[in-house]
Amino acid sequence: MSELKLNILPSPTWNWLRMNDTDYQMKKTDGYGSPSIVTTAGVSESDGIFPAEFDGGIGPDFSKRLDEDQVHAEVFDINADTTDPLKIAFDYDEESALANRFVINVAAGKKATVIMNFAAMKSAGQYSVQTSAVLEKDAELTIVQVMRTSDEAVFLNDIGTEIADSAKFNLVQIALGGKNVFLGVKNHLSGVKSAIDMKLGYYLTGDNNLDVNYIASHTGKKTKCDIYANGVLRDKAVKTFRGTIDFIKGCKGALGNELEDVLMMDKTVRNKTIPVILCAEEDVEGNHGATIGKLAADLLFYLESRGMTEEAVYEMMARARIDAVAASIDDEETREQVGKYLDEFKR
Repeated sequence: MSELKLNILPSPTWNWLRMNDTDYQMKKTDGYGSPSIVTTAGVSESDGIFPAEFDGGIGPDFSKRLDEDQVHAEVFDINADTTDPLKIAFDYDEESALANRFVINVAAGKKATVIMNFAAMKSAGQYSVQTSAVLEKDAELTIVQVMRTSDEAVFLNDIGTEIADSAKFNLVQIALGGKNVFLGVKNHLSGVKSAIDMKLGYYLTGDNNLDVNYIASHTGKKTKCDIYANGVLRDKAVKTFRGTIDFIKGCKGALGNELEDVLMMDKTVRNKTIPVILCAEEDVEGNHGATIGKLAADLLFYLESRGMTEEAVYEMMARARIDAVAASIDDEETREQVGKYLDEFKR
């Protein structure tokens, strides 16, 4: 095992906040996960080499560790518009340290959806996934990731993108549970009018811990990012959310929006949220905000006056937050699976 620094904040804040990064003792990888893959027309699959220049959200220590463990890459080249999504599903049942890498290349002007399901409900291993996505001019890629993790399992999920002129990257992530779940995404908006739209939904109970690092790096002119997180914390759950919009000199006309909404169900939860805007360019617009706490008293009173108990109100509103994120998934089967997962998700 080796200690890594994960989810490093691009611009450090006060050390006493303990949000600049997270230390994690990572086990050596001892195998690969065996996903079920359903390809679609317009997608070619091959074994390949993970890009040495990859720059993801979890950070260089994680990439170096997977390099040392010689984790190979599965490459998907998307050369035509896809009518059906490419589906990659993991059902982890080994209590070991497994790792996989994916490279997704989307040709100019093409549009595709990739749906990734990760289930580790009956195991207590360490599972790592790293994804590189390269979007050429006018391309559009949507990645949907649904993560169901047991109270004993650790999951590390890293994404890095390169987005060319007028290309758009959409990401929907839903995280349900987990002893330790690390999510890192770094988007390189290098093309003129390149854009990202990221949505995160999470539902944490017990002693679950979620650690997130989203970074939008604007270098191209007139680039745009939208980051939205909507989650529920209950029992003794802990969540750390770092969201950084980085306006780098030269990205004139860039726009960045970031918002998080956290529903805290119990007084024993711990929430840490740090929205950051870094600005080295004058001609840009950045907006961020967070709504954190319990339900508004007037809303609670209104619903209770209609015959609902306080507990029922909170349960309904908690479910609604995840449903709101799931509604953006353009695949009926996956939406139904999320609903089923939520129905089975026990406190």
